[in-house]
Amino acid sequence: MPPTSMTPGTMLAGRYRLDDLLSEQDGARFWRATDTVLARSVAVHVVASSDPRAAPVLEAARRSAGVTEPHFLRVLDCADVDGLTWVINEWGEGVSLDVMLARGTLPPMRAAWLTREVAEAIAAAHARGEYHGRLNPEAVLVTEAGAVKIIGFVVNAAFERTTTPSPYGPIGPREADVVDLAGILYAALTGRWPGVAPSGLPPAPRVGSRPMRPRQVRAGVPRTLDAICDRVLNKEASEHSMPIETAFEVAAALSDYVGDPAAVAPLDLPSMHDEPSPPDPVSLGDPADPVATAPAAPFAAPFSGPTAGPVPVADPPSPPLVDPEATMASAAMLDELAIEFLEPEEWTPAPPPPPFEQPQDRPLFADQERRVPPGSVPPPPVSAPTQPGTPPPPAEPRPDRWMFEDHEDSAEPNYRTGRRWLRLALIIVLVLAIAAGSYLAYTWGRDKNQPAGSAGASATGPPTATVTTPAPVLTGTPIPIVGAGDFDPEGDPPRENPNQVGRAIDGNPATAWHTMVYVGDPRLGGLKSGVGLVVDLGSDHAVSSVELKLIGSPTGLELYATAPGVNDPPVELADTQRVAGFTATGTSAAIPITPTIHTRYLLIWLTKLPAVPGGFQGAIAEITVRG
Repeated sequence: MPPTSMTPGTMLAGRYRLDDLLSEQDGARFWRATDTVLARSVAVHVVASSDPRAAPVLEAARRSAGVTEPHFLRVLDCADVDGLTWVINEWGEGVSLDVMLARGTLPPMRAAWLTREVAEAIAAAHARGEYHGRLNPEAVLVTEAGAVKIIGFVVNAAFERTTTPSPYGPIGPREADVVDLAGILYAALTGRWPGVAPSGLPPAPRVGSRPMRPRQVRAGVPRTLDAICDRVLNKEASEHSMPIETAFEVAAALSDYVGDPAAVAPLDLPSMHDEPSPPDPVSLGDPADPVATAPAAPFAAPFSGPTAGPVPVADPPSPPLVDPEATMASAAMLDELAIEFLEPEEWTPAPPPPPFEQPQDRPLFADQERRVPPGSVPPPPVSAPTQPGTPPPPAEPRPDRWMFEDHEDSAEPNYRTGRRWLRLALIIVLVLAIAAGSYLAYTWGRDKNQPAGSAGASATGPPTATVTTPAPVLTGTPIPIVGAGDFDPEGDPPRENPNQVGRAIDGNPATAWHTMVYVGDPRLGGLKSGVGLVVDLGSDHAVSSVELKLIGSPTGLELYATAPGVNDPPVELADTQRVAGFTATGTSAAIPITPTIHTRYLLIWLTKLPAVPGGFQGAIAEITVRG
């Protein structure tokens, strides 16, 4: 019996009664049916036994049945009987993601939770060597109880024999599933589809061969979720970040963002479009004490970048995440409280200050010789004797002392203020002389004690490493660097010789990562505030110092670090905190960190570059991190 002759009421294997035809594609039909033995709804895929897809469909059903992850709608039965090949799947009641997005995009926390649930199921399947093959918003279902189910695991790919060219080039089924996982998150945040599997959603806007970042498509997307999508979908343009290449890594990154999944999970299907509510505050102390029972103020984190587990924001739904009316109401309440507790006399305005005295009128142009202030003519010098009977020479004014004297109407000069200024000037000169002598003595002693054969020992070798601040001898155990990337958030495109990054951590000072050559200004040509490298320590470490080998001098340097617990590389400079800054006037720099910081990612940020033929260019030959 061909599938086209099947009608509602047809029985398969004397057990499954076909009820509603849901879709048809290239001769394959998808029905809603009833299992008359167990009295439950099931999903039925049917294709003719002569169809080339028949054998692959049966094999896909057997492979799908071997994965028991509860998020998948299970395969219950399959057979090839009477010229028909059919597969019976568990039926799911709910709404698919593409239908939900027709109402509107999901709040960021709900989008992250939903994608995390799907990623954990796909990661479990990949661990068994199985792949979905057609993961799209139509295949992700949210039930009435708020649970996530995945439709057509393995089987859908076998039924859909028509394939479309991948916008990401030739990729395997495992990578295609990972790209589609990032596409699920991207679609939930923006309503656009950037994945490999076909979907009815509008396609994501693209720049060249890659999709635009979610934050470029829709405002308000959190930086962390934007970075997760970009690390999967646009790995080439995000080489300053560690790429995400497995479903397990997608699930782990989203778990860090979501925190406790039970606190974020929706209570039912309609609440998928609501931002999760924060937990009720816990009362501490005496309930009768309003101060003791008041909820604590939120902790002000020292970093503006993403955190491992952001606290969900209460109503209204995003965007915006902050209710301006509630904020104004709170401010008004505070103003009323302030007015209530202030005494009436405190509101009496102070009398205005007396007006300034009007200066005496002065002519715009002088009508006589320059006026000399009284007392500015000193007594005749004793070192210049004159002949008897010769009148003394007229005394010349002393304008060099006017700034030090009080010009009073007196015949005697006033030297008190001048003496105070002279003493202050002498003290400043003495302090500067002592500082200059100390610096020269330190530099001479360091050069004298430098071992023979070291850098700068001969006129033909590289210059000696110096820093504007005394460079201490660094101690501590070197911390392995597991990866690095260029960091150029102000560039267009945001890349700065990413193919050279490995030279800065290869243990060979003869190789280096170079910036581009900038013209006209050592501060990167005046085009941006800086450029640099991000190093990944793999996990949080206690960092006590950083040592750099440079090429050329002077080089303006700043050191930044991410907050403890942050497992996503920084995307912007605001995602980090400044640790140190100085100018290195040689080819090495030692950066002690006191007190020790705990971080995973360090950013070496170049703000001023050495001169090279044709412009200015910086270079980092080696990075050593100690703890």
